Amino acid sequence: MNRALLRGGLAALLAGGLPTAIGWAVEPAQASHAYLFAFSTCFSLVAGMLFLVLIGNASNARWFVPLRRFAEDVVAVLPLFLVLLLPILLSLGHLYPWAGDVHALPPAEAHLVEKKLGWLNRPFFTARALSYVVALGAVAEALRRWSRRQDRQDAERLRARMVGFSAVALTVVAFLVSFAAWDWVMSLNPAWFSNVYGVYYFGGGFVAALSLVAWRIACAGAPLGSGHSFAVGRLMLAFTIFWMYIGFAQTMLVWLVDLPDEVTWYLDRWAGGWQGFGVALLVAHFALPFALLLSQPLKMRPRALAGVGAVILPAHVMDHYYLVLPELHPEAFAPHWLDLSALVAVSGACVAFGALRARHGASMPVGDPALAEGLRYKGEPG
Repeated sequence: MNRALLRGGLAALLAGGLPTAIGWAVEPAQASHAYLFAFSTCFSLVAGMLFLVLIGNASNARWFVPLRRFAEDVVAVLPLFLVLLLPILLSLGHLYPWAGDVHALPPAEAHLVEKKLGWLNRPFFTARALSYVVALGAVAEALRRWSRRQDRQDAERLRARMVGFSAVALTVVAFLVSFAAWDWVMSLNPAWFSNVYGVYYFGGGFVAALSLVAWRIACAGAPLGSGHSFAVGRLMLAFTIFWMYIGFAQTMLVWLVDLPDEVTWYLDRWAGGWQGFGVALLVAHFALPFALLLSQPLKMRPRALAGVGAVILPAHVMDHYYLVLPELHPEAFAPHWLDLSALVAVSGACVAFGALRARHGASMPVGDPALAEGLRYKGEPG
C-alpha cells in the first residue's frame, strides 16, 4: 500500500508541479493564490489530524488506539511543510496587500493596515510562519517517536507520558493553528478581522481528518469494525455541526453590527458566481453530511461512513478555495487551471512524503497495553 501511495504521490507531484512552476512565471498572482489555497487545504487537514491524536491521547480513549498509528503517519507529514512554505514566503508581494505599498490601498483601508504593520511585516511574518511549523512538527515528532518506541519497551510509562504531554500540548497547538490561520489566510484581507477565524479553520480541518480516518477504517477491514466506525461517525456529526455553527456565529455577528470595515469579506464573496459557490459549499460541507450522519446504522457501516467522508473531503477543498481565491477575484468566480495543478502538486507531495515515512514499523501500536481493549471496542448505541 505504501509503495502504491508513494508512486501515486510522486506522479501527482510531477503532474501538478511542472504546470504550477510554469504558471508562476506567466501568472504569478494567480499561481501564488492557487498555491496558498492548496497549501492551506493540506495543512489544515494535517493539523486537524494532530488535534485528533492529541485528543485521543489526552482523553485516554481506548477505541482510538488501533487507529492512532495511521493518524501519526499522517501528522508525520508536518516537517514537509517547512519546504512547502517557501514558495509562499517568496510570493508575499503577490498575496498580501500589507507586503507591498500600503499607501497604494484605498485611504480607509490603508489607515487600518498601517496600524497592523508592527505585526504584519515580512521579517516577523516569516519568523512566525517557520516557528509555527517547527513547533507543530516537534509536537508530532515527539508523540510519534514515543509511540514507535512503545512497540519495543516501556509501554506503560510511554503511554502515561503521551497522555500527559498531549493534555498540555492541546492548548499550545490550538494557539499555533489559530495564529497560522490568521497570518496565512485571514491577512489576505488585512483590514478585516474575526476572533473565531482560527476556530473555524480548526473545525474544517478536524472534520476532514475524521473523514480520512473513516476511509482508513473502511479500507482496513478486520480487526477494525462497526464500533470504530460508529465512534468516528459521531465525531464527524458533532464537528460538521460545529463547523457550521462557527461560520454562522461569525456571519450573524458581522451582519448585526453592520460596520463597513467588517462586511467587506462577505461582500467579496457575494458577487459574480461566488454566491452559488457558497451555497454549494454549505450543502456539501454541512447539509448533506448532517442529514446522512443522523443515521445510526450508517455510522456503524464503515463503507457507508467512508462514502460520507468522500463528500466532506472535496467540500473541505471547496472551503479553502472560498477562503483564498475571492481575495484575487472578488468580482466573479473565476476558476483557473493553476488552482487544480497546485492542489495536485501539494497533495501529491504530502502523500508521497507520508508514505515514505510510514514504510517501516507496524500499522498499529502493537506494544500499547490498551490495544487489545481498543480492538474489542463495540460502541453500539444504547
